[in-house]
Amino acid sequence: MHFLIKGSELVAGVAMVEKAISTNSQTPVLEGLQLSVKQDGLTLTANDLQIAIQTRIPCTVIEPGEHIVNGRLFSELVRKLPAEDVTIEWNADQIQLRSGTMEFSLNTITSEEFPEYPNCTDKVMSLTDYELLRLIKNSSFATSNDDHQPIFSGVLVEIKGRKIHFVATDSNRLAFVEAETGTTHIDLGSYVIPKANLVELGRCLPVNETLVTVYSGNNQLAFRFDNSVLTTRLIDGRFPNYQSVLFMEQKTRIRMKRTQLIQALERAAIVGRVDSAPVLLHVTEGVLEIGTTSKLGKSQEQYNVQHDGPPEQAAYSPKFMLDMLKTMDADEVEFRFEGSRQALIKAADQDNHLYILMPIRI
Repeated sequence: MHFLIKGSELVAGVAMVEKAISTNSQTPVLEGLQLSVKQDGLTLTANDLQIAIQTRIPCTVIEPGEHIVNGRLFSELVRKLPAEDVTIEWNADQIQLRSGTMEFSLNTITSEEFPEYPNCTDKVMSLTDYELLRLIKNSSFATSNDDHQPIFSGVLVEIKGRKIHFVATDSNRLAFVEAETGTTHIDLGSYVIPKANLVELGRCLPVNETLVTVYSGNNQLAFRFDNSVLTTRLIDGRFPNYQSVLFMEQKTRIRMKRTQLIQALERAAIVGRVDSAPVLLHVTEGVLEIGTTSKLGKSQEQYNVQHDGPPEQAAYSPKFMLDMLKTMDADEVEFRFEGSRQALIKAADQDNHLYILMPIRI
C-alpha cells in the first residue's frame, strides 16, 4: 500500500469514520481503522459492531493495498500534521506517514480479521440531509436512558401510507415528527434505531441539501450520502402503539409566543431546580399563570394569551416542556391540556410535529 493524499481531506475522512471506532473493547481489531487503497481512491472504515461508517476519499495511488491501524492513534496523529500533502506507505508490518520533514511509523493490527461491512440492499426511503437532521433533532430527545427497557432508548423510524415518521417516547412523554419532504420506496416499514447511533448520524451529515438514501438488511439500516455510508444496528422488539396516546382533542387550548413561554419556563425552573419542582400552568379568561414552588421560594408570572375552552390547571416538568419547545422553530405554539389527561404541544399552525406530555400529580 502506497499513496499520496491531501492532509485536509485525510483529516475530514478520519473525522467522519472515527465515531465508529470502539473505545472500550476487548477485541483490538474493533479499535482499528481500516485503510483500503484501490485505483479509485482511499476507503476508510470503522466498525464497532453497533455502528459502522465508511467513506471514500480521492488520492494518488502508487500501490493498492489494505491494512488496519489503531484508530484513535491514527486520528490524533493526522490532526496534528500540517496542512500539506501526506504520503502513507506500508512497510514491514508498519504504516509510515510522511509530511514535509516529519515521518511516523504505526504498527498495524494483523492478528484478527476486521469485521465485514454490513450488507444492506433493500431501498427504504430517500430524503435530504437537512430534513433527516430535523427529524432526528425533533424526536431523539424524548427517548429513555433506562437500559432495562431498550425499546424506549431508540427512535422509531416508520413508513406508513407513504409517509415518514420519527417517534420517540420514555413513557412519560412522546415526540412525533412527520417528514415534510422525502420519497418512500416501500409501502410499510418499522425500524427502531438506538438514539446514540442516530445522534452520531446527525453529526455526520453535511447539511447542504445532500440526498440521503436509506437501505435495510440483516436487522440494520444503512444511510448513504456523498461518498459515505453509516450503518446502524436496530433494536429488537415491538415499539409501543403510540397512536393510542396521540390525543389532540383536549378541551382547553392556549396560544402564545414560543420564546415567551420558553423564558417563563426557564425562570420557573431556576426556582424549582433544587427539588425538581413541577411548573403549574393555570389559565382562565385569557390569562395564563405560570408558577412553581420549592423549598427555596416561589415564582409566579402572568401572560395574556389566546384562550379557548374552560379554565384549567395542571403541573408539568419544566425540563420536558423546554426540551420540545427548544427543538421547534415556530413563532407561536399551541398548548392543549385537560386536567389529568395527556397534554399536547405543537406549532400553532402545523400538525407534523407533535409532543405529548403527561401531567405531574401534585
